[in-house]
This record gives sequence, structure tokens and C-alpha cells, in this order.
Amino acid sequence: MRRHALGLGALAMLLAACGGNTGDPAAAPAATTSAAASATESAAASPTPTGLPTPNSSPSPTGENIAGCVTADKGEIFKYTRDGTVTKGVIMGKGKVGAVVSYERRGTVCDWLPLAERLVAEGRRVLLFDRNDVVSPEKDTVEMARRLHDAGVEKVFLIGGSMGGRQSVLAAGLLKFPVAGVISVSGGTTQPGDVTALKAPFLQVTADEDSTAPLELARAVYQEAKKSADRQLLVLNGREHASALFTAEQGDKALQAITAFVTKHSG
Repeated sequence: MRRHALGLGALAMLLAACGGNTGDPAAAPAATTSAAASATESAAASPTPTGLPTPNSSPSPTGENIAGCVTADKGEIFKYTRDGTVTKGVIMGKGKVGAVVSYERRGTVCDWLPLAERLVAEGRRVLLFDRNDVVSPEKDTVEMARRLHDAGVEKVFLIGGSMGGRQSVLAAGLLKFPVAGVISVSGGTTQPGDVTALKAPFLQVTADEDSTAPLELARAVYQEAKKSADRQLLVLNGREHASALFTAEQGDKALQAITAFVTKHSG
């Protein structure tokens, strides 16, 4: 009973504070703070019932998953080993056209689900994977492209964000089969010399105020990719970097540009 009395008392003080300070802004903060403190003390005195879910909490996956967001219902999860380290990947969707996605330095596979799910909805296959290492990461992209190709994908695109964009560019030159296209999103680490020999269609997507991926560098890379079968540079308004572009104001434009590029070069 005492706990209920404390809670009702705090509520009464809070109502009094809200109703009694109209027209007196200077007095409002102190009264509100006092009422809030009483309410906090009352809440602390009342134990939280056990066995009830936390409000607004998302249940954690109980089965096999990647980064807590990709479960077996999204596709075929596999294990990948390089230099003694085991990581996981997933192949989503069906079709003869597919893409390997390499995320940015501080990213995860979760950040690229908006793009992956859109591509899958358009009949493409998508391979997402946990990067094995930051040392020679393009080797991971090469192995993932081979895996997707061996799984029956005839047109393989390499898509990456930031350092993942550079991974994709470098991997294209290491594969024994030609890739259908390379897409770099905010490729701030890609240098002009990386694309000198690139023959595959090449799309760059970047934001004009992204300090991590200077627009001047993207333009220099575009100028150097002279051997590319189809070089494109899409500059969007904003400062978002890599996968953050997909959930920003220009997100739909970025996603549409990528899927349209894949469609154009899938024939």
C-alpha cells in the first residue's frame, strides 16, 4: 500500500506542477524537477515484474544467424574460413544474376539489408558476408564471388561501401571470370590508379558533402576509369557515408540507381 501511496503522491505533485505554473516560466523547471524526482523514487521502489518483455525490445535470434539480423529464413547461411579465422555468409534469393556485397569499415551485413532485399525482390541473388579480416580484404570478396559463381550465378556484380568499394574494384581484377559490373558507394579509399585497368561497367554513388569520401576524389577516379565499358558517377545531396545513404533523404535515389545499373548490365 505504501508503494501505491508514493506513486499517487508523485502523480499529484506532477499534476500540480503542470497546472500551477501557467504564465510563470521561471517557476516551472523547479516544480517539474521535484515531481519527476518523486516519480523516479516511486518507480525505483516498485519492483519490475519478472517474466515480462522489456518495452520496445526486439527478440534476439535463437538459431543460427549473422550479426543478429540475418537468420536462416533469409537464405542459405554458410561458414567461411581464411587464415584460420571462421566467419559466416548468406546467399539470399534466386536467379542467374547476383551480387556480392562488401560493407564499410565500421559496418555490418545488417546495414546492407535494404539493398539486398530490394535486389532479391527484383529476382537477383545476393551474397552478404562477415569480413574475415581488414588485411587484404579483397581476398574475401574474390572468394565470395567465386562461391556465388559456383552456385550458378552467371552475371556477378561486386558492390561495396567505402573500403568495401575498393575491395570490389581490386577483386574485379583478381577474378578469372569477368564481372558484370562494379558498384562503389562512397568509395573514399579507392584511388585513381585502382581503376586504370578496370574494364567492367563501373558505378560510383556518393554524397556531395561526405567528408570521408571527397567528391574531388570520386571525380578523379571517374576520369581514370577510361577502359570501363560504362562508367557512371551519381552525386547525391547530403553528407551520409556508405550504407547510411540508404536510410537518408536520398536513400531511394541511391537504391534505384544501383538496381537500375544491375538491370542495365544483366542482359
